[in-house]
Amino acid sequence: MIVLRCTVKLLKRLRQPAKPPEPPPAVNPLGEWYADIDFIDREPFLLALNVATGAGLVLPGRAAELRKLHEHAAYQLRVLFRHYGIAETLPGPAAEIAAWASFPHMAKTADRSVLASMNQFKSMAWHHFASCNRSLPEAAGGQWQGLYRHPSFAVPGRKYGYGDWKRPLDLVVQRLIPGAVVVDVPAHAQFVLPTDIAYPNIH
Repeated sequence: MIVLRCTVKLLKRLRQPAKPPEPPPAVNPLGEWYADIDFIDREPFLLALNVATGAGLVLPGRAAELRKLHEHAAYQLRVLFRHYGIAETLPGPAAEIAAWASFPHMAKTADRSVLASMNQFKSMAWHHFASCNRSLPEAAGGQWQGLYRHPSFAVPGRKYGYGDWKRPLDLVVQRLIPGAVVVDVPAHAQFVLPTDIAYPNIH
């Protein structure tokens, strides 16, 4: 089960109560995700940001698509894993994908630091759409190769500074496949949508 902490705007669009009950702790390897919805050229998109790693997802946000947001998320995770050489059949990646097999448990936001990172993620994604193209995995991938920090990264007794910035891709690999070495992929490398995975049917 995925815990998805949503902004008030997204909860309203999902027809959820403004203050849903607190869910049980997340058991998926990457832990809780935050989500918001925004528009570009009147087209809605859902953006999800993982609290522990700063990895992001950019998903279609129309009403029919939101009802199957878990399917879109699982699909995009598999695309991103393949692009970055993360074997989706290993226990960690497989468990994260499996956790998206059902609709997430909605909850309210509780971390201002993550919300601030979400706003930066949105700005980056919209810049990608305006300057490059509309590939959702590529918009999300920019976040994976960017920088992220969270108060939990700070070392006690040391000033919170530049050394606390981490790359989401590195954190994802460390969390899903402990001890693995990250293989860098050029930022301009083209995303290839897999033909062996059916894209979620939104109709």
